[in-house]
Amino acid sequence: MSDHVDNTDKIIFAEVKRGLAAVRSRPALVAHGCCYFCDEALAPAMLFCGVECRDDYDKEQAAKARAGCTG
Repeated sequence: MSDHVDNTDKIIFAEVKRGLAAVRSRPALVAHGCCYFCDEALAPAMLFCGVECRDDYDKEQAAKARAGCTG
């Protein structure tokens, strides 16, 4: 029985490792004084004006990646 558990652990750890590598390979956003989604003026250290804009930005970027867009 432990063979099944060991194999499952290997699969889980490999998937987590793959996911972390994908996240780490993404370029980091740099704060530029405006929300990356709606262009609202922000404090210098902020990237998004709220959770909604952050989530919408992530969804938009995921859709662009699925469509093969690079920009």
